[in-house]
Amino acid sequence: MHRFFAPPDRCSASVFTLCESEARHASQVLRLEPGDRVEILDGQGTLIEAEILSSGRKFVEVRVIQRQIQPRPRPGVVLLQSLLKGKALDTLLEKSVELGVEQLVLLDTERCVARVPAAEVDRKRTMWTQTLIEAAKQSRNAWLPELLGPISLADALAHPAPPDKTQLWVASLEPGVPPLGQALKSLSRSTVDRRLAIAIGPEGDFSPGELNQFRAFGAQPVSLGPLILRAETAAIAAAAILGDYSRSLDLSPQWLPSPPSNALAAASA
Repeated sequence: MHRFFAPPDRCSASVFTLCESEARHASQVLRLEPGDRVEILDGQGTLIEAEILSSGRKFVEVRVIQRQIQPRPRPGVVLLQSLLKGKALDTLLEKSVELGVEQLVLLDTERCVARVPAAEVDRKRTMWTQTLIEAAKQSRNAWLPELLGPISLADALAHPAPPDKTQLWVASLEPGVPPLGQALKSLSRSTVDRRLAIAIGPEGDFSPGELNQFRAFGAQPVSLGPLILRAETAAIAAAAILGDYSRSLDLSPQWLPSPPSNALAAASA
């Protein structure tokens, strides 16, 4: 079944229209017609099965058949990543969705090669958000990560929940630091009430001053293995490890029926 995206304010009713770009893809590229069924994600945990009622070149109207809720895995995974260039960042955005990252924080660190001028931030964020949406549609993840940044490390460390609600690690090449998997084994099951966060530096790693900021916050250095990884590879590996650990603690069902909204209740009355 083909998948589309519609923000919550658009798809809350029992009958609604897709936005123009999604409608054009449905009608002009996929050649879908009235009677065809589709899935629609809202980026906030809802998956909708719907039937196309009518369509045109830039217009597709659908009727909701059923809604399901995808609970957020707990504990949530947070990835703090020094800003990457071009395709490396696109890969990171895509894989963050596929691996179920809850929050992705792009850091403007001292040794970043990539920089985003202030005048370009809004345009870039629009592009990054679209990459997240496409990845959500491909992976059937009903949740889009919260995307923050680019922001300074100081601002990023000020943003998360208090340290007693966030377990923060920083990937390190220092000898003698424990592997991330070993660090996870030392956690108690009460971790389910905290967020699991890991910071990945740029190709040149974090500066000594930035590492001191992490230590002051209580971040623990961990290893992602004996080999030197590209920044995006390190981020993907860390997100996969943390996501697997999170799922091992979370026993909630993957999908739940959605309670009827006021609009749906009124339609069925």
